[in-house]
Amino acid sequence: QDVLDAVQRAVKLTIGRYGPGTRNYFDNPAQVGSGTSHGLMYLDVLEWLYRLTEDDAYRLAALSFYDDYSASKRINDKDAQLAKLLDPNVPFGGHGPDVMGFLRVPLLCYYLSGKEDYRTAWENAIRKTERHLGVGGSPMSGQHEEIKQEGQTPDMPYEYCSTFYLLHSLTWAMQKTGEGRYGDMFERALFNAGQGARFANGKALTYYSADQRLWVRQRPPEGHPNSRYIYTAAHYPSCCHDSGARVYPYMISSMWMRSRAEIGEGLVATLYGPSRVDTEIRGARVKIVEKTRYPFSFDIEFSVEAERPVEFPLRLRVPSWSAEPSLDAPGAAVTQDEHGMLVVSKKWKTGDRVRLTLKPTIHGRTAVDGTTAIAYGPLVFSLPIPEKAEIVQRFPDVGPDGPGDFRGYQYDPVDLVSAKRPLALMADRPGFGFSVVEDKECDPRYPWDRPTLRLRGQLVGADGEPEAVDLLPMGSTLLR
Repeated sequence: QDVLDAVQRAVKLTIGRYGPGTRNYFDNPAQVGSGTSHGLMYLDVLEWLYRLTEDDAYRLAALSFYDDYSASKRINDKDAQLAKLLDPNVPFGGHGPDVMGFLRVPLLCYYLSGKEDYRTAWENAIRKTERHLGVGGSPMSGQHEEIKQEGQTPDMPYEYCSTFYLLHSLTWAMQKTGEGRYGDMFERALFNAGQGARFANGKALTYYSADQRLWVRQRPPEGHPNSRYIYTAAHYPSCCHDSGARVYPYMISSMWMRSRAEIGEGLVATLYGPSRVDTEIRGARVKIVEKTRYPFSFDIEFSVEAERPVEFPLRLRVPSWSAEPSLDAPGAAVTQDEHGMLVVSKKWKTGDRVRLTLKPTIHGRTAVDGTTAIAYGPLVFSLPIPEKAEIVQRFPDVGPDGPGDFRGYQYDPVDLVSAKRPLALMADRPGFGFSVVEDKECDPRYPWDRPTLRLRGQLVGADGEPEAVDLLPMGSTLLR
């Protein structure tokens, strides 16, 4: 409570200086550069405080700040101004992290005001975003961190902060709308672009990444030099490494949500993974343990503990890539809501279980240049390229008993000619001729180091001859 009181005092001071009826912030001539636009994300704080306290001052301030931003002629990043979002034909072109963070602002303003213009702006913003997404789910953000509209190719780099801020906006979208499709977008970006830009052990991350990478090098043998295209334990500026440390905590905080009372107070499994939620529903303590190896397995079991029998709906997201799932929930009534979520309702007691089996198929995902990548469930699969590492930085160990072995690395293919050989999918075959293979020797505690799933099949070379290959999840590859 002391912390909450302190935050409220600080925020009330800011509202008094820049809020409704005061001089504006975004058109202040003393404010220059992209940093001014970052100030719009002060709405994150206002949203939290309004949700916790229902103090109308925070609601009015949020609407006022967005109006101020939308009217400004001085700020550098104007992509999220209301007039621009209301026009679906105006493309994005601003700083990637800002644009992806700003996505959620009109959605919040719609729920704070009920004005349809804000909802239209949000829907247009999502459609615009989808135009820029690579197969890994991250927006293409060019060599200078700007969202790119022209000349997109699968090897175009994207900034980790763009990936992270898109993820943050998508969790808001799930929470505000109840639509499971934003969970699909979240998992696609996290498990592919997000995981594919970091070491499995978290000890290094590349500020810039790409869906297709023949090397990770600041000065590549061809193409533009980029000082941020390197796997390293620390980078200046530190923003992308900070974002890399936040992606899984943010996922965990959004795996479970509570459904609103008007649709039945209960729990919603929004993002899947091994987890436990412990809360109170209708005055009874309830704990649900979720057991699964998702996204490497699609069998999910929920076991319930309740201090007394209590009736509530349990909502389960059905991803768009799954055919009709199988569900085993003895004694429960099962329906589907308007957003496609399964609604499992009963009077729950300790010992109850629900078993959900999702049903993915091997399918294609179109890349920005019209080529096709292969996906299975939320995972995009890549052809790994054998790599050789060059250590270019060495960092001191963290204390006598702390973690060590922090380095900076650049990577080249072992054989560049082989890495660049043209290969094509067999588009006329079901699943492109690939089948799912489970690796029995992997350690499920470290699924990204050696993934339990791979796709086995053939690709066709320039000579028309087939080549047997194993594809790995993008998040398990360095060069691909």
